[in-house]
Amino acid sequence: MVVVEFAYEDMKRLVSLPRDEMVRSLSDLGAPSEYEPEVGKIIAELTPNRPDWYSMEGLARALRAYHGKGKPAYKSKKSDYVVKVDRSVEKIRPYTACAVVRGLRLDDARVRDMVLLQEKLLATLGRRVKKFGLGLYPLDAIKFPVSYTTMEPERIRYTPLGHETEMDARTILKEHKKGQQYGHLIAGAERYPVFLDARGKVMALIPIVNSAETGKVDEATKDIFIEVTGNDLNACNAALNILVCTFADMGGEVYSVMVDYGKTKAATPMLGERGIKVGREDVKKALGVELSVKEIGGLLARMGYGYSKGEAVIPPYRADVMGPIDIIEDIAIAYGYNNFEPSVPDFFTPGSTITATDRIDGLMRGMGFLEAKTFILTNKEKLGFLGENHGLTEISNPGNVEYTVVRPSLVLDMLETFRTNKMKGLPQKFYEIGIARSGGRTMKRLVFGIMDRKLDFSVVRGHLQRLAKEEGMAFTLEKKEHAAFDPETSCSVVSAGKDIGVFGRISGTVMQKLGLDFDIYVCELQL
Repeated sequence: MVVVEFAYEDMKRLVSLPRDEMVRSLSDLGAPSEYEPEVGKIIAELTPNRPDWYSMEGLARALRAYHGKGKPAYKSKKSDYVVKVDRSVEKIRPYTACAVVRGLRLDDARVRDMVLLQEKLLATLGRRVKKFGLGLYPLDAIKFPVSYTTMEPERIRYTPLGHETEMDARTILKEHKKGQQYGHLIAGAERYPVFLDARGKVMALIPIVNSAETGKVDEATKDIFIEVTGNDLNACNAALNILVCTFADMGGEVYSVMVDYGKTKAATPMLGERGIKVGREDVKKALGVELSVKEIGGLLARMGYGYSKGEAVIPPYRADVMGPIDIIEDIAIAYGYNNFEPSVPDFFTPGSTITATDRIDGLMRGMGFLEAKTFILTNKEKLGFLGENHGLTEISNPGNVEYTVVRPSLVLDMLETFRTNKMKGLPQKFYEIGIARSGGRTMKRLVFGIMDRKLDFSVVRGHLQRLAKEEGMAFTLEKKEHAAFDPETSCSVVSAGKDIGVFGRISGTVMQKLGLDFDIYVCELQL
């Protein structure tokens, strides 16, 4: 889940709507929103499938289309800017897509929004930099033609953003925050990928960090060079389109850059619109409603599409549209889910009643907990800051970088549940009974947690006591450090001389990483 927040008054300058109408429209579009009067901001929760909404400009663009206020056209002007790609990058991160944007008027808030947009694109569309990394550079600090090439780590020396002293590439991977975070992506290579300007100045170690000399964008910057570099050319082009369309909405003029691979050349960004056929019968089959061609065209226009001769015209910033069903989903959103009339299916299956219920389910529900169900697979990166990245069972050939290991416990999933529901009412009480695997053993485990503005240790311990009493189990709590818990409350649950679980309040460090501001207690037990 991605959260975007912005001041209502700032958004009103981009799209003139009453505040309540703006909140309601965003929610109808699929971005559940609410207004926080204390700070004067609207907070919107977004699913990762709409990366073009990760900025205020992107959301404003969607609102304008939804209310019939026009569909923007994006084009790039020709230029003499050239990026030369050396063949040595083929083995590590072979593709790049670049652009220049001129005439921006930046202030502190816009610079901050640009940084947040970069981070959100990298975390979602870029799969935490595995698919691509990206960089913004002040145009007047670099000299063209620019080269994308590789160098021996010892020869790469520059002052990275966030530091005041020059460092070599290996030191950056060890000591710089971004190097520690993403260094594993290139650490095994003999030569590291870099961008160099025509004077031989290092612009960035790819995909780690920009140079402080040639890669710092601030309020004084008016013209920028953008590079998106990685392993997936389609993802690079999609991210670049989202960036340049956003900057064009900020008032910038977009210029193309010729990316020269030697044998082939490509002018980027590629802002041409593409078409996908969507007919009346396709819509009727998927949604069960009869719509005329004119009605389909009108609904698509509200979602930012064009429509001509049975073909939907997809704008260049829509990286999420892969086929007709994605377009039909947008038709359904514009039509309004509440406007669909429920009907009984024209087929029948007898089904069966589920009677097998774990006894503990009844106990937890009786104490006011709601059941959660989460995925059994996760990844090492998520588990790392909880100290649970040892003795893991890994998937040998994962199909998705998000799901590469079997979870060793249910604590992280409980915290993710609270993060997903953080904008709901308090207190929140969830439990889950599920499978975990650690140290080569598969175990059935129970986890329960409570989130509220203020929680007492004794109150949460009372739920554990009641559960133990109902199960006929004696237990003691013994002090034991756990990476997820506050040291003062971190405990092991011991029964019959065996360590059967953990109990404690989630630490402030973990809460900050998850973007949570309330007290959370979690208990996990082996069943």
